[in-house]
Amino acid sequence: MATPRRRVGALVTALLAFAAVFAAATPSYAEDGYRYWNYSHLQGDTFVFADTGPGDFTPKDGDVEGWRYGTSTVSTGIEPRADLSQVNFDSVCGDLEAGAGEKRVAVVVDYGVEADADGAEIPEPTADCAVVPEKANGQQTLGSVVDVRSDNDLVCALDGYPVKGCGDPVKDAQVQTDEATVGFVIPAAATDEPSLTAGGDTAQAAEESDEGGVSPLLIGVVVIAALLAGLAAIMYRRNRES
Repeated sequence: MATPRRRVGALVTALLAFAAVFAAATPSYAEDGYRYWNYSHLQGDTFVFADTGPGDFTPKDGDVEGWRYGTSTVSTGIEPRADLSQVNFDSVCGDLEAGAGEKRVAVVVDYGVEADADGAEIPEPTADCAVVPEKANGQQTLGSVVDVRSDNDLVCALDGYPVKGCGDPVKDAQVQTDEATVGFVIPAAATDEPSLTAGGDTAQAAEESDEGGVSPLLIGVVVIAALLAGLAAIMYRRNRES
């Protein structure tokens, strides 16, 4: 028969094992944080949370800069939800060339999720190629492809999102560490397409581009013109016969 001490030991062991399993299964964790634009750099096949602000970092030609709006903590940032096999320097910058004294930097912008939107409409994630002077820092590079609202070097909004607020504190922040990828709109300049969405679910580009056919409006105009011409010819013949 087990002694009370052994029973207590077995119970503690079981509780610790349960706690470990529960912690491993939890997708997020709680810590005081902030809701703001997270800045990261692509290193290899992974976005790495920046340890400096964009004004103190100078990307190089061929770099990929990541921006993601949402709730994170000081120790753990959140990255763009991009499928990097689809959204990368080659797909974003394509055949664009830099002139003398310039560089090309792919800028990936993810506007985040509904939980951080406060009811506002969330813009589509985008990836654009910045062609900027070689000495341009991260903030100058970002500002070449989107409109930036900042406060004391802190990026507050990109292209007007969010409308208000700047690095607002979040008590007991829930930071999601494993998220599914989403589609990113890549501009036509880099892809020779009217527009396309890379990664996630593929979106239709340019509403089929009329599929190379004739506009229905043009067909209608031609038909009406033909009917009017025919009616005029009939009236002319009747006038001559009368």
